[in-house]
Amino acid sequence: MQSPADPKPDAVRRRRGGRPSADKAGEVDRRILDAATDLFLQLGFDATSCDQVVAQAGAGKASLYARYANKEELFAAVVRRKVERTLIPSGAVPWHLSVRDRLRAVGHSLLDHALAPEAVALMRVVVTTAHRMPDLARLVDRIGRDGGVACVARAIAGSDAPPEKIEEASRVAVRFIDMVFVPHQMRALIGDTREQLDAEAPPRIDDAIDLLSRAGWLPSSGTP
Repeated sequence: MQSPADPKPDAVRRRRGGRPSADKAGEVDRRILDAATDLFLQLGFDATSCDQVVAQAGAGKASLYARYANKEELFAAVVRRKVERTLIPSGAVPWHLSVRDRLRAVGHSLLDHALAPEAVALMRVVVTTAHRMPDLARLVDRIGRDGGVACVARAIAGSDAPPEKIEEASRVAVRFIDMVFVPHQMRALIGDTREQLDAEAPPRIDDAIDLLSRAGWLPSSGTP
């Protein structure tokens, strides 16, 4: 028989069924997204199921579906988080160098970023689902591309450049990205090895810088 000091059954049920703390909810979010990321990158979108995700995450289906209505929404959340962590360049520019050397350093940094195994794996998954989720594919491309263009534009314009100079440099940066970043990324997607791509990066970057310089699109001054 239950003593008066014991909690009433309905009170116990309320405590057990109450909302989880913010810390616990955040931990569940992380486990679900970590598990989904691993599975999507390893198996692809079609071969990954929500059952596999919750099993690997150690979470319940109710926890997953309370956050994401379906596998497409879960995949979109994985991609957005991965884009933020993986594809956006750091933006660090060695300002003490000349324009050409800054551009060379930034070009190598961008390629190193884009050719990281997880970045390539993510892009492969996005490409295979682009026909079903074109908006998501465009988002990934825009975030990664815009980040690269902004980094290159700053390297060209200088550390204290006003907005109009940054905008002008952005048009040149787009050409640099198209000549350096896009071809290497496409070759990585179709299976060229990292060793091959790393070996061919320096001449590709130098050729792009020479072309932009001969066209008169790079500032003639040295350090900012």
